[in-house]
Amino acid sequence: MANRTIAAFGLGEVCPPKLAKNMSAIQKAGWTTVIVSLFHIDAFGNLGINDTMITHNGTYTGNPDWPGQLQQLLKGPGTTITTLEASIGGWGVQDFENVKTIYQKNKKSFDRTLLQKTFNTFFTKFPAIRLIDMDMENTYDQESFVAFCQMLIKIGFGITFCPYQQQSFWTNSLAALNKSNPGAVKWWNLQCYAGGVGNDPKDWADAISKAIPGFNTKGFILASDWSRNLNQPNTNPSSWYWEGDCPPAVQAQLAQFAQEPSVGGSFLWNIDQILNYAADQKKKPDPQPCGVVGMTDYVAAMKKALG
Repeated sequence: MANRTIAAFGLGEVCPPKLAKNMSAIQKAGWTTVIVSLFHIDAFGNLGINDTMITHNGTYTGNPDWPGQLQQLLKGPGTTITTLEASIGGWGVQDFENVKTIYQKNKKSFDRTLLQKTFNTFFTKFPAIRLIDMDMENTYDQESFVAFCQMLIKIGFGITFCPYQQQSFWTNSLAALNKSNPGAVKWWNLQCYAGGVGNDPKDWADAISKAIPGFNTKGFILASDWSRNLNQPNTNPSSWYWEGDCPPAVQAQLAQFAQEPSVGGSFLWNIDQILNYAADQKKKPDPQPCGVVGMTDYVAAMKKALG
């Protein structure tokens, strides 16, 4: 169990105004890494978090308390968290299409673009965040993607990848960055649920080794699962449905990967679903209820799974 990464994505519950209320519980739940998400890039190069813009023309316009709150999440009394990441992208968004367009319009460069200025500001404003997670789920333009990663690395960030498909895209991107910036890609957050169901870290580690002979994949990949949640695709309750796993199922899912050398830990999608589980059951009863569970229950299941 030593040195295993136990990570979770957090959305609105790790942002103002909710973070202050959740601070102590998240600090002490047992996570080693919290991935703050989802950040989005607009067509001009401004940055938002979920549905809220936090930069404009290179100036931070977000909640003035948030950077300090994230620092407290990382450094506050009793915290188990050693790392914070910022995740860009997700399903059905235009972030990496916007990155591609900005890159191409600027003669295949990010030099002196608003996007570059935005992330310089972000680096300065959020000293608690030194890793950027790449959750690309569309576009898959390798040239602009690699250049974007290189820009972030030059600013001072480390990089993680969050793949679920397009294996060759990710391995080729890693190969390019391993050549230009060895060691800058710290690990992969491999999606093994939803669209990534059936993914096995060993298969992805083998693909990395084939693309980059000699690359050390030991502990390089985090396996994953998602917590039990009520999917609400629209405002019509008849279309809502339950998905994801309770802690025992999470443990079973992750245990199958525990002995794979490439597995350095696991991540869970996501903190918000755990904290909102009881309230969501009031909206529509869960046919397979977890009972009374919290973050510590999921953390315990992840740790038991990994041994």
